[in-house]
Amino acid sequence: MEGLGAAASVIAVIDMSAKVASLCFQYSVAVKDAKEDIERLEREVKSIKSILEDVKRLLRGPDSAQLSASQKLLASLQDCFLQLKEMDARLEPGKARKAMSRVGWRALKWPFKRKDVEKIINNLGRCKQTFSLALQVDQTWVANPCNLGRKQDNALPI
Repeated sequence: MEGLGAAASVIAVIDMSAKVASLCFQYSVAVKDAKEDIERLEREVKSIKSILEDVKRLLRGPDSAQLSASQKLLASLQDCFLQLKEMDARLEPGKARKAMSRVGWRALKWPFKRKDVEKIINNLGRCKQTFSLALQVDQTWVANPCNLGRKQDNALPI
């Protein structure tokens, strides 16, 4: 059952990252003075989305029960989702700005300062590192021929 929760969380983060990446693209077209920051943030969000799509495939695969480290990513997924949701809230143009843009006025203003972008990219990078580390632990476990047919023990040796 835990695997279903992890898979659902992965899907939620993928959807949110796609939405944030789309908003970043809209800003990159409309806002000229922050183009570099916008593009860096968009690349990071797309990178997270790509990694999580791979994680989703693994968690839904036939060997997912053996991937105990990947199954425990719920806290990291929740943290990543909350970061993306906060970005989405700040990037989502308000109704007044949408109305002004229909008239043809440039209504979009990039809501992040350079230091905010750096912090967000660092936080998302930590999320990616956590996902990658869990996948490496599982890969090491599964690739070891001595572990064939054995379940992964979650306890640390004392």
